[in-house]
Amino acid sequence: MTKTSRPIRWGILSALLIGELALPAAAQDGAKPPEGPPTRAEFSKLQSDVREQRTLIIQMMQTEQQRYDMLLRLLQGQGGGTPVPGLSTAPAPAAPSEAAPEATAAKQPKKPSSASAAAEHRPSSIEGTVTMSGGVDDVYVYVENVRTPVTHHKVFEIKQEGRQFSPRVAVVQTGTNLVFPNFDSVYHNVFSNSPRNSFDLGTYQAGEKARSVTVTGPGVVEIYCNIHQKMSAKVLVVPSVLFTKVHPDGTYRIDNVPPGQRRVVAWSPEAKPESQKVAVNGPTEVSFTLAREDEGAHSNKFGQAYGSYKD
Repeated sequence: MTKTSRPIRWGILSALLIGELALPAAAQDGAKPPEGPPTRAEFSKLQSDVREQRTLIIQMMQTEQQRYDMLLRLLQGQGGGTPVPGLSTAPAPAAPSEAAPEATAAKQPKKPSSASAAAEHRPSSIEGTVTMSGGVDDVYVYVENVRTPVTHHKVFEIKQEGRQFSPRVAVVQTGTNLVFPNFDSVYHNVFSNSPRNSFDLGTYQAGEKARSVTVTGPGVVEIYCNIHQKMSAKVLVVPSVLFTKVHPDGTYRIDNVPPGQRRVVAWSPEAKPESQKVAVNGPTEVSFTLAREDEGAHSNKFGQAYGSYKD
């Protein structure tokens, strides 16, 4: 009975496999192998022989399995379930691909849960305080290195009234159209020599169609009148909606900030801007201290001093 055991069965299979990889019949019989590479006909015959041997091996394995299963059932039925010496009734070990889920999970690194992964990519907030001598009127905080699509058809009006611009400070997104209506009885000539957004709207008076310009580059736009030296305004052009005006108590908050390395800037028309780099992966606190600066005299649109026009 032990001759039908699984070790002998695999010995037969091994012998057949060795036979499949053996040399052609002529070489197995001791004949001298032909010199030089085989011809196409010889190679085709060799392939045919290998296919026949493979088919024979498969058939013999199937027959052997059937005989083994039949003998196992017969012996177990006669022996009342008593194991037969030399005949293993244990199931064959699982193939590597059929390993237990617990073992497979132990070998693989634990993946983060969907909740924690979503939290890592969830927009968060930046908040803090800004201090500046004399108060924080017209102080803004914005995220510099996040850009959104350029806004279109958005209009912001800056009036020319009482020989002043109103408002004198503003923050807009790139792509905004600045419109300058003239409500004075005198002529004005609005211009800017600021990098990225330089323009000259020419001279026009009240009652004429308001002239405008679209700001396309982020940064500060210093706006003046070429006739009236005391007329001035500053417009901060930001790259996205991630900006806010600081509250009178110095606090601020910006929501929906994407995670990652962010540059946060505090800006005032009367101070040098300050910036900080922060890693945003949750609520982040950033505070600033701005130093107020006096604004110097500016030139006209030709880069020259203003004349003696009474303004």
